[in-house]
Amino acid sequence: MPALPARPSLAAWAALALTLIIGFYTLTLFLAAGCVYVPFWLLRQDQGGVNAQIVLLLVGGVAMAGTLLWSVVPRREKFSAPGPRLEPSLHPRLFAEVERLATALSEPPPQEVYLVPSVNAGVTERGGAMGFGSVRVMLLGLPLLQILTVSQFRAVLAHEFGHYYGGDTRLGPWVYKTRAAMVRSLLGLSQPNAALNMLTRVAVVRLAHYMVIKVLLAYWNLFLRITQSISRRQEYRADELACCATGARGLIEGLRRIHGAAAALPAYQNELSQTLSAGYRPAIAEGFARFMAAPAIAQAVSTQIEKDLKEKRTKPYDSHPPLRDRIARARSLLPGEAPENDPSAISLLEDVTGVELQMLQHLNPKRNMAELKTVSWENIGTDVWVPLWRRFADDEAALLKGLTVSALPEAVKNLREMGSHIRDPKGILLTPEQRAQRAGALLGMAFGLALIEAGWQLYAQPGESYFQHGADKIDPFETVQRLAAGTLTGSDWLERSKALGIDSLLLDRVKLPAAPDGAHAGDP
Repeated sequence: MPALPARPSLAAWAALALTLIIGFYTLTLFLAAGCVYVPFWLLRQDQGGVNAQIVLLLVGGVAMAGTLLWSVVPRREKFSAPGPRLEPSLHPRLFAEVERLATALSEPPPQEVYLVPSVNAGVTERGGAMGFGSVRVMLLGLPLLQILTVSQFRAVLAHEFGHYYGGDTRLGPWVYKTRAAMVRSLLGLSQPNAALNMLTRVAVVRLAHYMVIKVLLAYWNLFLRITQSISRRQEYRADELACCATGARGLIEGLRRIHGAAAALPAYQNELSQTLSAGYRPAIAEGFARFMAAPAIAQAVSTQIEKDLKEKRTKPYDSHPPLRDRIARARSLLPGEAPENDPSAISLLEDVTGVELQMLQHLNPKRNMAELKTVSWENIGTDVWVPLWRRFADDEAALLKGLTVSALPEAVKNLREMGSHIRDPKGILLTPEQRAQRAGALLGMAFGLALIEAGWQLYAQPGESYFQHGADKIDPFETVQRLAAGTLTGSDWLERSKALGIDSLLLDRVKLPAAPDGAHAGDP
């Protein structure tokens, strides 16, 4: 491993950050004192008797001062585990990687490592007093482990150790607690209690209230801009250490993959939540890998990454530098050796299925997630979606009566009317737009069931689903959406449906085998 860069001195940055922190508390105390002293001084100067407006200003000033002082009182923060805790005895290969980097960097390893449901890794310190006597904590994302190779994961680990190495986690608590105090101050004044809200109806009190908020906002913007600039510099230093420790090659490719996967994760989580709601539990990490590999998703992710590499610029309030700038800096450092065998980082975990169940239980503490039926991604369509579609289509059969595939262009014109007759999910009151979306989903489901009845095969995977018959493919849900949006005309659809031989298929005559015992249909 090349010689590590000198441990950076935090003196200049720490001095700047601490100056801003002290400045905030000094400013807050000054404003609190001013809110009380100024109207009190005005009362003493008033020789013509008691002025009602000044009295109200004094009362309002006391209320504002109390809000400010209460906001800056330090809070005792209770640590809440962000996910299941990983134990070295249960995941020896993962912790061997952590220990190897800790030894190479002469840094104590984290005492606690947690698995989280994000495409991210992070380090922090908890307990102690403002960073002293605290416990080192590391967070590792399950999706992160799935999309990175071992060499890329090492680079990410080295980057996180760079924050320990540079002392970032010691400075962080001071900054975060001050930000929290600022937020409490601003929220306390901008969302006042009933008494202060009534007092601000008086013009002079309202003016004082407005001026105090403006001063705090100006300082907040200054504080955030400077501390976020410091944060970006810390990220560059951590990248530099990662490149020295593991080579730039792994970090560059890892950053690209993380950037793309983070943008795609919410869509996958939405698909996954529907499966879980139906009562089934597939392989979560494996499903994300399949989702990222789906042609449409892979193309969209690649396009977005290239766009960001060309266009994205640094913004004053960004905590991280743009991907383009981080990669450009990394390329100027040693690339490192290309690994001959580079498996997925998920292989460092033992019993992935068990860990996924722990994470689901952590995210859903009120539900016994072990009761969910396991299902493979190959069977997700037949075991989950077809029974779900059938139940929904049977419940709303009256709305489908007489409809054929060729009549879809006319049917989508009445989605709002159709949706008004569909029952709401239990405990949820839908808007007219949401009802129309459910009507569109009903048409897509009925269309799909009709295709199965006609001998078409369902292909359903994360990020990609369609029906196939020979060389022909069609997505009923996309078809309904395009017809509703007007990107597919009625005449074009009629011509295509006739060419596929499906134009006369009835949507209200679905004859499929009954759902297997224990299948959950639920609401779509």
